[in-house]
Amino acid sequence: MKIGFIGLGNMGMPMALNLHKSKKIDLLGYDVSPKFLKQFKSKKAKVTNSLEELIKFSDVIITCVPGPKQIKALSIGKGKIINQLGNNKIWIDCSTNSLTCFNLLKQKLSKKINQFVDATISGGNLKAQSGDLSIFIGGNKKTVSKLKFVFNILGKNIYYLNKPGAGYAAKIAQVSLCYLNYLSLSESLMLGVKSGIKPKTMLEIIDKSASGGYTSTRYGPNMINGDYDPSFFLGLSIKDLNLANEIIKLQKLKLPIMNLTSKIYNKAIKKYGPNSNHLKVIKLLEQNNKLTFSKEGR
Repeated sequence: MKIGFIGLGNMGMPMALNLHKSKKIDLLGYDVSPKFLKQFKSKKAKVTNSLEELIKFSDVIITCVPGPKQIKALSIGKGKIINQLGNNKIWIDCSTNSLTCFNLLKQKLSKKINQFVDATISGGNLKAQSGDLSIFIGGNKKTVSKLKFVFNILGKNIYYLNKPGAGYAAKIAQVSLCYLNYLSLSESLMLGVKSGIKPKTMLEIIDKSASGGYTSTRYGPNMINGDYDPSFFLGLSIKDLNLANEIIKLQKLKLPIMNLTSKIYNKAIKKYGPNSNHLKVIKLLEQNNKLTFSKEGR
């Protein structure tokens, strides 16, 4: 199978490299960044700086880009992905996308909708490297069945949701909970540390009790050591929350905790900027309570 992979960034690079290792796949990589192309090429992988060349080469096109703006730029117009899709060419989008953008894609795809699969991803860079991603897949059942071996290379927890667009919705719903969890964990830590418990001890108590889980295990240490986790940025957090708010408005939902979370993140991005480490959002809590976890001893 010939696969063209578009987007060799934080998530796309390790995903593409895992596909490159498969003897069943002939892979071609593309990115707008010469730096990422050079890095991918250094792994003895094929690259191109021509989108049209990649589309022409591919049986399957995989996109993994930051969001709706980039998806539209790659897919709509002469020489772009949708224009070139046919019975023997499939497009998989692994990006986090808005439902408004998906509705536009659906309109542009028209009768080609069965050649499109939204396969959103979760797990971060480390799970992308190990091939242990969670993948939420929306799309035509027959089309998806042809791609199972590809998804099995990329992930371990794979959910087949059948309906096109369902993968996008699942990603937005689950990632929104991450941001709620970060704030909840930081407030619980603050309650304990302000009462005289050392941050490391309080985190261990949370982690080993009913309230513990992936958030406290994976991100709790970044909260108390003061690095605020450099693997993700505040700007990307806001992008995800904006996509959630779009669904809230479209569906006329009443979700007060989600609304409050968005307000807190918007305050953080105004204060610290979009390129700040994403957990810097808890610095608002630290400053408001005149206590910095990393300065309280271990």
